[in-house]
Amino acid sequence: MSEILQRSTWLLAAGLLGFAGALRAQNAVPPPARELRGSWIATVRNINWPSEPGLPVAKQKEQLLTLIDSAAKLRLNALIFQVRPAGDAMYASTIEPWSPFLTGEMGKSPGWDPLEFAVNEAHKRGMELHAWFNPYRALAGEKHAPSADHIRRKHPEWTMKYNIDWWMDPGVPEVRQQAIAVMLDVTRRYDVDGIHIDDYFYPYPIMGPDKKKVEFPDSDTYARYKAAGGPLELTAWRRQNVDQTVQAIYEGIKGIKRHVKFGISPFGLWRPNHPEGTGGGLDPYEDLGADSKKWLQSGWVDYFTPQLYWTIDRPKLGFITYYDWWLEQNTQGRHIWPGMNTSNIGTDRVAGEILRQVSVLRERGLKMTPGHFHWNFGALHKNTGKIASYTMERAYTTHAIPPSSPWLSQVALPAPLVGKTQPEGKLHVEWKHADERWMSHTRWWVLQAQIGGRWVTWKSFFKDQRSAEWPAGATAVAIRPCGPAWEAGEAGIAVK
Repeated sequence: MSEILQRSTWLLAAGLLGFAGALRAQNAVPPPARELRGSWIATVRNINWPSEPGLPVAKQKEQLLTLIDSAAKLRLNALIFQVRPAGDAMYASTIEPWSPFLTGEMGKSPGWDPLEFAVNEAHKRGMELHAWFNPYRALAGEKHAPSADHIRRKHPEWTMKYNIDWWMDPGVPEVRQQAIAVMLDVTRRYDVDGIHIDDYFYPYPIMGPDKKKVEFPDSDTYARYKAAGGPLELTAWRRQNVDQTVQAIYEGIKGIKRHVKFGISPFGLWRPNHPEGTGGGLDPYEDLGADSKKWLQSGWVDYFTPQLYWTIDRPKLGFITYYDWWLEQNTQGRHIWPGMNTSNIGTDRVAGEILRQVSVLRERGLKMTPGHFHWNFGALHKNTGKIASYTMERAYTTHAIPPSSPWLSQVALPAPLVGKTQPEGKLHVEWKHADERWMSHTRWWVLQAQIGGRWVTWKSFFKDQRSAEWPAGATAVAIRPCGPAWEAGEAGIAVK
């Protein structure tokens, strides 16, 4: 088809549909399906990527792109990509050195920027990309020596060894400031959709030869706090240190880019015996300095991902028990999208357990728009126990967009102009705002297709994409703009 004819087709469709299409859409097209479907991609110790340090740039990119492609094909819509495994960076940073898990040598540039690459490639496939930071781990084991500009070398007095890792001392104000600074630096410089921290605050306790808990070696820092008139007992002081970090991260992100979500994935329970009769030996509140219920109820998170890594049928540590309890604690109405231990398929569960857990979350849809994250992406990518096949066939049969976050943005976007073109004889749909000024409020586009008389949510696109192939079998296509918090605007329609 000639360029003139293509343009004529577009203008005719846009003119006819500009008014009537928007009106029909409001009456005929249901809201798009919503469910957060995500997974972690871990880089510490090369768990998921890269397969080993020191690979050529082309191989590293190929491996990362393969994972992102795999996630898109599985109809995931969010990835949590680990960019600060241990006081280092999987991106170009002036604050911390390049990660040794890229090159085998801390501080050595890999010759490219994995975070920038991951953001761009995820967005091209209609997926969110969240940057994942470990706030206090200084070194993951001792395989890789710290570089001269690493915190372990610059300020050894702020670090200590506990178990197999080196840790930063959260009681040192400068340690907290550095953790906050790296996250806000990424928020400013990269077009990430979220900032994420995991469950490692004060480290998980280890037992000594006498079977007693080995104390985290922060007695000198605590003594300085007490000598300066600090009133809190030890574990309350530790919780305060973590609380201050969490609050500062949240407020700092919102001061830079309000739409960037902040998420935390703490240990699955707050404290033993909450709810009554549940829990095991670990008390995250006391042992990790993690008052996770306070963070949720203070509104210091946009999404909350408790690691509910247990099966449904465990009596004292059960998936449903804790999910329902967390829903009851959600006084600020934040997203609660739990983590599921998909990587345990083949040990204490089969793939069907994960599907049942997804069903549990969907059954509670009136209380919480469903969503979940898989730990970790390796199980889905490798199709462990056929989990990828089963999710595609039974759970992720159609595309879904993430739930909206109305406390972050509520832009009422108008219906776009939608038309048809046939480049090289193949039918495409194209769209645009009648007033381009709306593009400053548009972050995503959602394509819905009418197939067999039924509307399905077909695919998402990042803001800079304005055309797509016409879905096979579709008699009509609707395009909705979505704002920075996934608030869906009105739909424009094109009919085949």
